Amino acid sequence: MNKCHFLSAAMLITVCLALISGCTTFPELGVTRMREPEIAFPDLPTALEGYRIVFVSDIHFKNNFSRDRLNRLVTSINALESDCIILGGDHTLGYAEIAEFAVAAGKLRAKEGVYAVLGNHDFFNDRWKSIATLRRQGIVVLDETLVTTPRGLTIAGINDFTDVFPVMGRMHDILEKDSFTILVSHNPDFAEKTDLSYFDLVLSGHTHGGQITFFGYAPVLPSEYGQRYRTGTVYKDWVPVTISNGAGFGGRLLRFRFGAPSDFLLVTLRSTVPTSNR
Repeated sequence: MNKCHFLSAAMLITVCLALISGCTTFPELGVTRMREPEIAFPDLPTALEGYRIVFVSDIHFKNNFSRDRLNRLVTSINALESDCIILGGDHTLGYAEIAEFAVAAGKLRAKEGVYAVLGNHDFFNDRWKSIATLRRQGIVVLDETLVTTPRGLTIAGINDFTDVFPVMGRMHDILEKDSFTILVSHNPDFAEKTDLSYFDLVLSGHTHGGQITFFGYAPVLPSEYGQRYRTGTVYKDWVPVTISNGAGFGGRLLRFRFGAPSDFLLVTLRSTVPTSNR
């Protein structure tokens, strides 16, 4: 091996080690790593200017995600003093962890409440126990229902369509088109399968940012639409769909991340795009 090839190989190994350490070993990832999208809506009601939403999804509690780590995540979120908090589904590893997760999540605090939807794993783990246990801890579970916060934000939560396809006709009956409404759907693919004209923003998780990616490409992604809904904000019919990488780890074998670090979101609603983001 000549000197040039040796240096190239050394650089590649160094980069790989940095990525592995940054995405698999640091306990703070998924606890304090936060993305802060500021999204502009020309018709945003004045009362919602600057409204701050914490969105945390795919915790998968006890799937290589300890109680200590969950407690630190709760502390990090509470320190933000956001307007509301939304849990985006796939809360636990299994049935046995639901009660302990609910006790910890019940310590989340926001000015206008804490809300949750269920993900596909929550259906497998016992959807009714998940709903009842979270509600006993003061968390409003949106089971194909909606709520309007004191400042006028409407939050609509639907079931995960991979298990029980949401009955959107009922949702449309109770939605007011002139209200500013967020649709919370665990799986972002649902944006392709419903009429988004009733909604101003979609919040989703499920894809884990790919969990294992190479230069932004995920070889395995639980989506019907390729890499489109892997992470970040994309637009469908002019409606922003914002996807979190999720806080935890999916799967029973590859319970680590590579190139797709854990996160939670602090979404700020604006009437115009901030100058710094233009």
